[in-house]
Amino acid sequence: MPDNEQLTQCDLAARIQDNEPGAFEELVRTYQADVRIMTRRHLGRTAAAEEVAQEVFVQLFGSIGGFRGDSSLKTWIRSVTRNQIRLHLRNETRRLRRTATVVSPELLESEQALHDHDPFRLASAESELDALRNCLEQLGERPGKIVHDFYFQRRSAESIAADQRQSAGAIRMLLMRVRKRLGECIRSQIPDHEKALP
Repeated sequence: MPDNEQLTQCDLAARIQDNEPGAFEELVRTYQADVRIMTRRHLGRTAAAEEVAQEVFVQLFGSIGGFRGDSSLKTWIRSVTRNQIRLHLRNETRRLRRTATVVSPELLESEQALHDHDPFRLASAESELDALRNCLEQLGERPGKIVHDFYFQRRSAESIAADQRQSAGAIRMLLMRVRKRLGECIRSQIPDHEKALP
């Protein structure tokens, strides 16, 4: 990171810590898109993603006094965002367990994805969505229907298994394989210059 950017970020943090009028609003304007991208990447375009993004800024407002400048402001905000996403996922998992609903594998995997991807460095979401649409079309009739029923119709693996005359475990295994195939397919369709940097 250039020294000027580091100084600007430290200056902004210091201005917020000094309660300078408009300084926190500047932080929100500067980083709200990054925070929303990160929450939407892990939670989808949902009300939960927006709530978590808002909670990130509430947390930032309450803890800006603890920012010492050991890392960049952007890195610190990213860390707070990851923590809020993890907290949301943990709470959602507990809520689902309390209601005796099986936690879907993709919800559990989304927490792992926090470690695998850095949304501040990923390509545009549009090219990923286009690749996803293309890959979904290539699945074939049976896997495509199961994916549609599970993800878009929000049917349980048990319900789909009854229709398919298979076990729920077999449907979950098929979904896991399809997710892997979709991931490989999407990665193969996104140009190298748009993929995440290592």
